Amino acid sequence: MIKRTHLAIGLAATIPLIMKNPISVLGVLGAIAPDWDKYLRLKHRTITHSLVALGVSTVGLYHVNKSVALVWGICYASHLLADALTIKGVPFFYPYKKKYGLKLLKTGDVKEYVIQLLAIAILILRYIR
Repeated sequence: MIKRTHLAIGLAATIPLIMKNPISVLGVLGAIAPDWDKYLRLKHRTITHSLVALGVSTVGLYHVNKSVALVWGICYASHLLADALTIKGVPFFYPYKKKYGLKLLKTGDVKEYVIQLLAIAILILRYIR
């Protein structure tokens, strides 16, 4: 999935937490963190798309700021689950190379934009209340 979709899903999932503690908005970066593999010169959808990376990064942040870590963990997990909807799947148990997922859509296709719009609609409805 593309960055906008990951951010929209992450925000929709965590907006109530962010509204209670605004500093936790920093945790939304977890929604795009798995794709930082590109900047780390790692092969895409390997270690950064694993449950180990989710756990280690969330626990590490927990020692810095608990509310940021909570939002980070939810957003990071939402990224992995969203990517599991794509044809490529996700190697949850990396270094084991098997990729898991429903494989329902291709990145950037119409179905992804529908998911993005639904996440934005959820954000708007939660924010208006």
